[in-house]
Amino acid sequence: MGQMHFHVSDAAAEFFHNCRWKDAYLCGIEGVPWQTRNMFHPTDPSASGPVSTPEDLPADFQSGDHAGGRLTLTRNVATSAKLLITCPIDGIGYRVLTTCSLRCLDTPHRLIIELARGSCYRVRTQADTWQRGGLSLNEHFDALLIEGTRHFLDALQPAAAVAAAKEAAKSGAADLVESNPQADIESAQSAIRAITILEQAAAELGELFSTQSMAFRRSREPRLSTMMAVGISPECCASRQSVGASRTNHTATPGTPAAKSGSTAMLNDALVGVDEPGSVIDSDIIHAFNAAAVRISWGDIETASGTPDFGPVSKVLDECASVGLRVIGGPVIDHREGLLPEWLTLMDNDFERLLTSMTNFVEATVNRFRGQVHLWNAASGLNVSGPMRLDDEQVMRFSIGVLQTIRRCDPTTPVIMSIEQPCGEYLARHADGISPIHFADALLRSGLGLAGIGLNFRFGYDHGETHPRSALEFAQLIDRWGTLNAPLLVQLSIPGDPGLDPAARLKTFPVSLSPETDGRADAWARQQQEFAQPLIETLLAKQIVHAVVWDGASDQAPHVMPHTGVIDASGRPRPVLSYLTKLREEMLM
Repeated sequence: MGQMHFHVSDAAAEFFHNCRWKDAYLCGIEGVPWQTRNMFHPTDPSASGPVSTPEDLPADFQSGDHAGGRLTLTRNVATSAKLLITCPIDGIGYRVLTTCSLRCLDTPHRLIIELARGSCYRVRTQADTWQRGGLSLNEHFDALLIEGTRHFLDALQPAAAVAAAKEAAKSGAADLVESNPQADIESAQSAIRAITILEQAAAELGELFSTQSMAFRRSREPRLSTMMAVGISPECCASRQSVGASRTNHTATPGTPAAKSGSTAMLNDALVGVDEPGSVIDSDIIHAFNAAAVRISWGDIETASGTPDFGPVSKVLDECASVGLRVIGGPVIDHREGLLPEWLTLMDNDFERLLTSMTNFVEATVNRFRGQVHLWNAASGLNVSGPMRLDDEQVMRFSIGVLQTIRRCDPTTPVIMSIEQPCGEYLARHADGISPIHFADALLRSGLGLAGIGLNFRFGYDHGETHPRSALEFAQLIDRWGTLNAPLLVQLSIPGDPGLDPAARLKTFPVSLSPETDGRADAWARQQQEFAQPLIETLLAKQIVHAVVWDGASDQAPHVMPHTGVIDASGRPRPVLSYLTKLREEMLM
């Protein structure tokens, strides 16, 4: 068993306790997390011993004079590893910080110093790599990098420690220099400042990459063929109220993508009356997207065994065809708690019967909608532990069964398989589950003609989320998945409101992506757009990303993830809708 210890000085305690340290984890060079148990050992004798969550600390502990301690992460191996921890960055919000690779030692590493070292290494090496590839840096980035590096060096050797060492050398007692409280304070302040500035440099570097890469793509492809899809749930057919009754219908103006694109040639004629009661797709949404990700899912269609109801899905697909939206159908199997048919619990101990039921449903579904779907999303989330409680062998058999059935019934339409939590955070807390990138690699090597991989990123939730990352980290992550040499479909789920969402199927709660965001809906909606924009622009800059899916059209209609819609529950467009509309007008087909 290996333990990695990190010292948290009193001077760095406030920063540490604002971090989400209970969700921190260790990973190796491949980025796959180890199952990790986290404990914080306060140095304050008034604290009640080691704790595993911040809630276990005394109420007044964080404001005390001795709020430091030692963070210990325990796993089954004693090899070197990197620490990943979500921390608040002034002016940016919560972001994952990563140390460099560290050895397991009995003596603790200095947490704040190692996080600053990781930020410095990450920004400098990526800047060098991209610059060698032709990226042009600017003076603003150079200034941030120089200043951030200077603060990191100050943290390693604070002025107070240097002065104390010189004084001790003069007196001939250099080997007796003791801990210097002033030096600890200076070191912590410099490290925190270094992290803040270097993360600003990372944001600038990510923007430089997306801007210049996009310009290069558009020099060869003025209108990007990337699919920008909106997630639509067929449940809205029965209960959706008109979200555009109070807004004026729009028509495509000459020169816009809607007017020029062959795939949307029917748009102008179809927009009349699109906001009438019974309509599924709002006209404002049509202007922002060139595709629709329609939920064609087992749990929604076959609520009673052997009696699928395809009516709501047919209505949505017909409307998508009438307004010229390409269709991504699925996930046919959504392996999340509460999204599979309830009657499957009767088959808990009968895998062969489960496989037969799945095959029958998939066959009936694909035969029904063959020709109306342009891309099949076969299944989502089979890499994580779900309600079917399958072991690794059964997961692979089930996955292959879904793919084989779709390919047999519809051999011409491309098929993808989607991965939940592509960074693998679930592996840090549970032994169950398969490494996401290894699972995808096995499917691609199966020889079943898988056309690509879907990556589902859900940022800002208390369950099943991907920890928030900068555009730089996101670009590196996409590059890592790109090593599989398969097209990628990326789905983004980001909440635009706090609290419970009564219209959402999943009752997970939104978690703020910035400590500065209060409970106001407009602040959350603005946060949604500000967090999403650099990620979307990074994805559009990557040629290996063939489709981007925004998970949610309107929060007025029934949907899956809470508060993800580009239109809120009161029918008002969120800022992200305006951004996506402009994006499509300027650069998408």
